[in-house]
Amino acid sequence: MKKPTVFLIDLDNTLLDNDKVKDEIKQSLAKVLGPLEAEHFWDHHDDIRTKTNLVDFPAAIREYCSEKDAKTCNVRLGEIFDSIDFQKALYPDVYDVLKHLKTKGNVALFTEGDSIYQKMKIEKSGVGAMVDHVFHFEHKLEHFDEIEKTYKNYQIVVIDDRSETLMKVKEMHPDIQVIEVCQGHYSDIDHKPHLKLDQTIEAIKDLKHYPFTQ
Repeated sequence: MKKPTVFLIDLDNTLLDNDKVKDEIKQSLAKVLGPLEAEHFWDHHDDIRTKTNLVDFPAAIREYCSEKDAKTCNVRLGEIFDSIDFQKALYPDVYDVLKHLKTKGNVALFTEGDSIYQKMKIEKSGVGAMVDHVFHFEHKLEHFDEIEKTYKNYQIVVIDDRSETLMKVKEMHPDIQVIEVCQGHYSDIDHKPHLKLDQTIEAIKDLKHYPFTQ
C-alpha cells in the first residue's frame, strides 16, 4: 500500500520573501534612528546571530534599547515590526501552491527562528492558517528526528531554499525527498546543482502544477 505524503515546507525565502522584509526593516530603522544609530542596531543584531546562530530581532531590540530610554525605544522599534505587511511579502502564487500541495497530501510549515518575531511572520502572513500543522523551532534540524518519527508512515517531502539544509536532511534520511527552491540570497551563496538533491526549481510558484503522485 502506497504511503500518504506530507510536505514539510520552509517559510523564509521559500514562501516569504524575507530579503524584501529585511530591506523594509533596514529602511524603517534608518528613518527612525538615523543611519549611524541604525548601524549600531545591526551590530547588536549581527552579534546575537553570531553567538546563537539565530536571527532574533526581539533580542536585538532589547540589547539596543538597554543603552537608551528603554521604554520609549522599545515602543518605537516595536512599531516598526508590528507594521510590516507580511502578506505583501509572500512570493507570487503561494496560496495556490499550498492549495495544490494539500490535494496531494498533508502540508506542514517547517520553520526556524525566535519565538516572537518568527511567530508574527507565520500568523500575519496567513501561512499558518493555510497549512495542516506548524513546526516552529529555534533550530529546526535539531528536531528533525522528532518530525520523522511523527510521520514515520508517510512519504516525506522537504521543500527549502537552503541546499545546505536539504543535504543534511538527505544525509540523515536518504529516503526522504528534498526539493530546493532557488530564491533569496542563499541561492547565490550555496545553490549548486548536485545529484543528491531530488529536484531543483527556480521559484515556489513552479510547484503550483508540479505532478506529485498520490
